[in-house]
Amino acid sequence: MKKVFLFLFIFALSCSENEYDFIIENGLIIDGSGQSSYIGTIYVKNGRIAHLEKSLSNVKAKKKIDATGKIVSPGFIDMHTHSERNSLDHPLIENYLQQGVTTMVGGNCGSSPFPINDFIDKTQSKGIGPNLALLIGHNTIRKEVMGTENRLANDDELEDMKKLVENSMKEGAFGMSPGLKYIPGAYSNTDEVVALAKVVSKNNGFYATHMREEGVSGLIESVEEAINIGRKASIPVQISHHKAVGQPMWGQSTRTLQMVDDAIKEGINVTVDQYPYTATSTSLTIIFPAWSLSGGHAALKKRLIDKKDRKKIKEGIIWNIVNDRGGSDPASIVISDYSPNPTLNGKNLAEVTMINGLNPTPSNAAEVLMDMVYVSNGRGIYHCLSEQDVEQIMKHPLVMHASDGGTVQFGKAKPHPRNYGTYPKILVEYVRDRKILSSEEAIRKMTNLPASVLGLKDRGLIKEGYWADIVIFDANKIKDNSTWDEPHQYPCGIDLVMVNGNISLEKGVA
Repeated sequence: MKKVFLFLFIFALSCSENEYDFIIENGLIIDGSGQSSYIGTIYVKNGRIAHLEKSLSNVKAKKKIDATGKIVSPGFIDMHTHSERNSLDHPLIENYLQQGVTTMVGGNCGSSPFPINDFIDKTQSKGIGPNLALLIGHNTIRKEVMGTENRLANDDELEDMKKLVENSMKEGAFGMSPGLKYIPGAYSNTDEVVALAKVVSKNNGFYATHMREEGVSGLIESVEEAINIGRKASIPVQISHHKAVGQPMWGQSTRTLQMVDDAIKEGINVTVDQYPYTATSTSLTIIFPAWSLSGGHAALKKRLIDKKDRKKIKEGIIWNIVNDRGGSDPASIVISDYSPNPTLNGKNLAEVTMINGLNPTPSNAAEVLMDMVYVSNGRGIYHCLSEQDVEQIMKHPLVMHASDGGTVQFGKAKPHPRNYGTYPKILVEYVRDRKILSSEEAIRKMTNLPASVLGLKDRGLIKEGYWADIVIFDANKIKDNSTWDEPHQYPCGIDLVMVNGNISLEKGVA
C-alpha cells in the first residue's frame, strides 16, 4: 500500500557540501521523544535535519536563526482534523500554521474526500500549507453504495464497500475513520465495520473511530465496540476526541481509560486523541434522533411536518438536551454557524428561544431548533464536558493532543476556539501555568506519539535524517488568544514554523 503524504515542496536543492539552508542556534531543544531538553544547534539541508548538536566549523548557511531563550521542537502533528474540507479554497490553512501544526490528518469522523486520488491530484496542483495525511471515511463509502438508508448492508453491498476501501487504501489513505454517531454509519452494525477494518488492516492502515456514543446512552459500550473491532480485525485502534458527554457520565473517563489499559495488556494496539476544551462542536442535528435523519434533509423536513414524527423527534431532542450533548440546559448550546440568519451566530439556544417569544425550557428550545433545521442545518458548540475528565484523559501516556478543528475562513461565523488555539492552550494552561504535563511530555504527545501511530519513520522528532518540520516558540510569551466570544484570533509567541525545511511562518506572518 502506498501512503500519500501531501505537502508543498519548494525548497532549493543546490547547497554545496559545507553549506546549509538554515542553522538554528542556541535553542532549547525538546526533541519529541519525551527525554529531557538540551541546548543545541540544528543544521537543515535539502529539507531535512542534516546535523544535530555537532559544532561544525567552516560552514555557511543561507540563513542563521538565533533561538536563544526559545524552545525548538518538532512540528506538531494533529491526528484529528477536518482541514481537508475547505483546504482547496484556503490552501495555506493558516489557522493551523499559526499554532505550530506542520502535519494534519484529515478525513476523520467518517467523512472524507472521495475518490481519494482526485483530491490528491487537486491538492498537489494547488499546494498546501502544512503536510496532510488522509483517512477514508466509512460514512463516505457507505453513502456511495447505499445512500443514507436506515438498514444493514446486504452481502453485495458489503463487497462493494470493501472494494472501495481497498482502492482508497491503494490510492494513499493511511487508514479508515468511521463516524458511527452520524448517518449513515449509525445504521451499520459491528460486523460491517469489522469487515471493512480487515481490508484496512491488510493494507497496514489503522482505525480512527468516532464512536457510536460518548454519553449516557452508550459511552462504555462504544469503547467496548471499538476495542472489539481492533481485536477482530487485528488493527490498531485510535479513539477519536475521547470525552465523557453530559453530566450523568462525568468521571467515567476513569473507567474508559482502564478499558484502554486492559486492551493494551491483551495485546490490542489502542491510542486516543483529545482536544483541551470542555465543549464539543458539530452539526445542529447531533441532538436529533438518528432515525429521523435517514434519507437526507428533504426526508427530515417531511418528518418535521408530520405531527406524529415531529412529536417523536422532539422527545429525542429534549432527552439529549437534558441528558447528553445539550449540557442539561438550552443555554449550553451555542449557535456557531447558521447561514440563513447569521445574526444568531454566537447566541445560545436559550437566547434564540427567547428571541422567538418563548420561555427557554428544553421543550420550547426543541421546537425552535426543529424550526431552524427545517430551513437549513447549521453548526453548534455544546458545553457538556467536565474539566476533571479533560485533565484525566490528557494525562494518560497514550493520549495525543488534537484539535478536531478544520480549515476556517478568518472572520466567518463563530467557530470553536480549538480551530485557532489548541496547541498554544495546552502549552500555556496545562504545561506552563497548571503543570498538568511537563513540556517534554506534552510535546511528545504532539509529535512523536502521533507520528508513530501514522507509521511515519522520518517525522515527529528532532533527529538527524528526519524532515525539518520544526517549531520555535517562547514558552513565556506563547498564548492562545481565541475565545468563545471572539474566536478569530491567532495565537502569539510562536516565532517560526518550518515545514519540510521551508519557513512557512515567521514572526506571525505566513
